[in-house]
Amino acid sequence: MNCTMKIAVMLFCSVTLAQAGVSMVQELDASQVKLLPGSIFYDRLELHRRGYVGSFEPDKLLFHYRALAKLPQPQGVTSGYDGWDSGFIRGHMAGHFLSAASRMAVATGDASFKEKTDYMVAELAQCQDALNQGGYLAAFPSGVFDRLEGKPGNSGGVVVPYYTVQKIMTGLLDTYHYLGNARALDVAVKMADYFENRLAALTPEEIEKIFRTDVSRNPQNEFGAMSDVLAELYSITGDRKHLDAAQIFNRSWFIDPLAAGQDRLAGLHANTHVAQAVGIAHCGNLTGNSNELKASENFWKLVTQQHMFVIGGNSFREWFGKPGVETGESIDDDKKLPATTAESCNTHNMLKLTTRLFEREPRAEYADYYERALCNHLLATVAPDTGAVTYFTPLHGHFRTYLDGTYCCVGTGIENASRYSEGIYFKRDSVLWINLYIPSELNWQDVGLLLRQEGDITKGQPARFTIVKSDGKSATLNFRIPHWISGLAILTLNGKVEKKTEKPSAYVALNREWKTGDVVTLTLPAALRLEHAKDSPSMVSVFWGPVLLAGELGRENMPNDYADKDAYLKMPPKAVPEIQSTSGNPADWFEPMPGQPLVFKARNTGPADGILFRPLYELHHQYYSVYWNCPMAKF
Repeated sequence: MNCTMKIAVMLFCSVTLAQAGVSMVQELDASQVKLLPGSIFYDRLELHRRGYVGSFEPDKLLFHYRALAKLPQPQGVTSGYDGWDSGFIRGHMAGHFLSAASRMAVATGDASFKEKTDYMVAELAQCQDALNQGGYLAAFPSGVFDRLEGKPGNSGGVVVPYYTVQKIMTGLLDTYHYLGNARALDVAVKMADYFENRLAALTPEEIEKIFRTDVSRNPQNEFGAMSDVLAELYSITGDRKHLDAAQIFNRSWFIDPLAAGQDRLAGLHANTHVAQAVGIAHCGNLTGNSNELKASENFWKLVTQQHMFVIGGNSFREWFGKPGVETGESIDDDKKLPATTAESCNTHNMLKLTTRLFEREPRAEYADYYERALCNHLLATVAPDTGAVTYFTPLHGHFRTYLDGTYCCVGTGIENASRYSEGIYFKRDSVLWINLYIPSELNWQDVGLLLRQEGDITKGQPARFTIVKSDGKSATLNFRIPHWISGLAILTLNGKVEKKTEKPSAYVALNREWKTGDVVTLTLPAALRLEHAKDSPSMVSVFWGPVLLAGELGRENMPNDYADKDAYLKMPPKAVPEIQSTSGNPADWFEPMPGQPLVFKARNTGPADGILFRPLYELHHQYYSVYWNCPMAKF
């Protein structure tokens, strides 16, 4: 697509949004935001760039696509990747890799990722042409869709085909967005045409049967975020048929109760429906449809208020439990805090949903959740030595298992680090929202502003913002005051105090004609604090500011934790000692360890004395707990 066409499409979509009465905020992504050295986010990004993500071989990712299209394999390539990518979601890793690599290319400047994505797109286009099925492209035969529609067909062992198709299409659109690969867009459009024509041939009754995903806990027709990717295709092309097709996947049986504020989530497969909510939110933003807007907002509220763990993740053994269940008897065989808590795919998609909601209405509570889930769940899923990622994140006496195959959470896991630059900055016209305090550099092209953010707020440093370059235009910078502040937040401009506030979950604004060399500092006081479980006030978790602290329970009898996702789910947890204290102030429970920021030793806590607490994202390859029973505390 040439530049003139891009501008025309952008204008078209702006008119559509204005007609819908939705004044949209826009996320600034890796194309304009670069992480700076000196933070754990940068370190994990580099770990994946140099190792884990960079190690994936395009020809192995393409193996099953070429096999289906009967195209020759390169010399020496005899198989694809073992595990799910060669099984029931065959080919999903190619889509995830395109999404990860296209972001990685612009986020880090590593040209090897652009070379890999360009190569893969060209090869996928050849596979699509060779299949000669009106735009069909997948790593499995189209017969799986025949079977899904109730007709005879060869499924090739694939179970949830639309789920995988969405990953491919999303990867192609990401490659187009970040790297300008027009062929990727062409392949995605042809795929959409194929499936839209296929859907058009079905009756409403057939469609309802195919896309009803609340019949079983593990639906055999999970369709991912098909609504979201088709809505994104509409945003790019302006072709209304793609938005119409997107809304086929937004089912009234799911939307209507949510729009009415009803919680019918118990027993549902969590990630199946989080992904649907992402698409519902995207469509609502584009159309202004009141049911879609209400449903997506209420889904977020229900999940974050009634179905969330302290890390920001959700689900037991991939399922939503009853509202309010956090540390009590769960949907997983009535076990309390089993090893199957918090599938990481769910949180990956919850951050996408949060972004869609913030684009609609920039509220600090959305950013508060984003920070919680990013710092205390997704960041903690990455092994700092190998870069391998986790499926579940246990929370009480277990250890994490780092995945040795190509599971769904490996797919989202290879994307997560390249997304660390997302969620930090949002804009609308000449207004900027600064949501996350992560060292980074923003090239805000609309107002000619180059902004550098530095400092580690978790270690008591202020967030420091330097205007590296400015065209002298007027702009408003909104700085988030997080929910966790422990005192007076202070905002200064060029050394002079401009704003003071103790109001949490809010924004403070500075408006001026910005000049090169201007410096803003934001001091956010942090302290030890407790959060109490929804279903048991005596079950507590310990935070320092935004950072969740986990207690070390040792490595004794630890197996090899690089394994199958289910390898150790039946292993008994380590006993988690009670914290016995008459004080409800965690400052009385801990002493800081000299020279080790954010590391504390338990004291005056009875059985828990001597246990070291450190950020969950820094604690790996051992037993641990983030929930602690403190029955004697006076709260």
